[in-house]
Amino acid sequence: MAGSKTKEEVIKDFRTTEIVRAARRVIAESGFEDASMERIAAEAGISKGTIYLYFRNKEELLAHVAEHGYEELMARARGATQRVRGTEGKLAALLRAALEHTGENREIFRALQERAQLGLGRESLLGRKLEDNRELFLQYVAGIVEGGARSGELRDCDSRRAARFLIETMRGAMIDRIQNPSPSVASDAEAIVDFFLHGVGATEKT
Repeated sequence: MAGSKTKEEVIKDFRTTEIVRAARRVIAESGFEDASMERIAAEAGISKGTIYLYFRNKEELLAHVAEHGYEELMARARGATQRVRGTEGKLAALLRAALEHTGENREIFRALQERAQLGLGRESLLGRKLEDNRELFLQYVAGIVEGGARSGELRDCDSRRAARFLIETMRGAMIDRIQNPSPSVASDAEAIVDFFLHGVGATEKT
């Protein structure tokens, strides 16, 4: 069948996925710096040399970990937002999904944040992955904002700009939760959405 994968491609995809999953487990347990290729290989049940048939170095492996994590996040986010009605509910569901995902993958998030702060350019595979993922997530959030404007729940605005503001607030909350763990994801998500929609102004003027 045209476009179908060869046996070799299927095996490569399977092996790559298994290595990425092993890397996520090791990073979650030990952090990125202590997640050696030897440990990841042992976790995947393969030799260290086999890893280098699929990934040139640990940084390239981290790029694939970032992609795998993003796909997992978006599957969770889409499911969460589709189960609720109303823009405020969808935004809260999206943020809960993102905060929960980050909490479950805090060491990976920390490693990605550290490398993003290094000013990675798009010429690096990790830099391209992070940039592409940010853009796709921005488009998704902007789509929810646009839907809210069409329904009259939100005022007309630059949806991409509004989405960027919300994402930056969410990112700050993710970092804060890693440094100062908070037990309630739901309350944090609701607080962010409330701040995004209503700001800190008084509801009534005296």
